[in-house]
Amino acid sequence: MSSLLRRRKALLSIYSRSNGYTNESKPRGLTSAPPIEVGFTESAGRGVFATRRIGAGELIHTDKPILSHPSLSSIDSVCYFCLKNVASNVPFCSDECRQQSKIFYDTEKQADWSHFHEYCRTQGLKYPLLVKRLACTIISGAATPETLDILQPATLSSEMILLVSTSG
Repeated sequence: MSSLLRRRKALLSIYSRSNGYTNESKPRGLTSAPPIEVGFTESAGRGVFATRRIGAGELIHTDKPILSHPSLSSIDSVCYFCLKNVASNVPFCSDECRQQSKIFYDTEKQADWSHFHEYCRTQGLKYPLLVKRLACTIISGAATPETLDILQPATLSSEMILLVSTSG
């Protein structure tokens, strides 16, 4: 089986496992599997593509996020788990969010992330806090290291291989 096909099957199996809705709890307007699929293109890499015509305003997918993290600008005004607005300097909106976040929150609090934040700032990285959250989720044992496989591009250019091999 080709690497591309294995990745596509892995992505689709992640989707099928991630949707926690029963027929009774499925959001109104979501009638079946979403009309989208993850695919790859030679020019742009991984993307989400429509599998049929999608009408204006049609609900195409809804699910609980696998991972979220507040931005530094909103970290004191939103729930650290679900990102709902909260009173200033209140980290969680509910006991449920506090419990759900224990998986990674305790691990996050054990480390000094200042060097990581500085590195990400100087490198202009777009979503370093999500990467930190994912790493803490894996370190805590709540997710397996294979979870990271979805982040890998289908192929690496020779320039990217050179960059990776010289940056270590």
